[in-house]
Amino acid sequence: MQIVFLDHCLGRRIVLVLVLLLYFGGRLVYQSQHPPLSAQEIVQKGLDNLDAAYSYRYNLRAVSHIDGKETVLTEIEGIWNAPDRFYIKGETLANPLEAYIIGNEFIIRDPQDSWIRFQGGQGPSLLRETVLFSESPLSDLRRLHSAELVEERDFAGQRCYLVEGKFAGVTNPLWQVFWQDFTCHLWIDKKELRLRRLELHGTSIGSDDSLLVSLEIYDYDSKLVFSPPEIDIQ
Repeated sequence: MQIVFLDHCLGRRIVLVLVLLLYFGGRLVYQSQHPPLSAQEIVQKGLDNLDAAYSYRYNLRAVSHIDGKETVLTEIEGIWNAPDRFYIKGETLANPLEAYIIGNEFIIRDPQDSWIRFQGGQGPSLLRETVLFSESPLSDLRRLHSAELVEERDFAGQRCYLVEGKFAGVTNPLWQVFWQDFTCHLWIDKKELRLRRLELHGTSIGSDDSLLVSLEIYDYDSKLVFSPPEIDIQ
């Protein structure tokens, strides 16, 4: 009986060793055929998937620190539909804002609760600046360099790559005036390689002034339909 017991234990150990060999051998083969992505490849795939999306929701918040004073520049919720349809609602420089942007047409709710329609390049500068805040971080990502994979981190219930990089420059003319050095952090989920969060930090050379822009993107490719009010062009 004792010999049978030893044989049984030995058999279990042999099976365990075989399972481990198969597991780790399979992992080595897989990793040789599918090497880990570099930080730049992760960013590139995240941007490609962002470009391929036909809709998403986003939250945008931009805060400046100038001469020790914190100012919330913009805080909005938005919806984007391909190729060029936006709906945004929130505040910019403590002013309420609700607007639709359809191509080159801007439709904005005025303080009297009426809707005003105008062409791009016209209308309130605050609206144009808010649209720039929404678009600039994403368009400038194509100029990201020195990308490094910092770690893996959970965000909104998803495991994400956290990538850090520098912007060679920014397209937003307001940022160019006040801030020159821009660092960007990106949260790109591991499963679908989609951009989930962006943080852009700009500093002013020679002072402690700074800008922090955070952008969260969610509900990719959901049925997000919005219809602007029907009004005449002013």
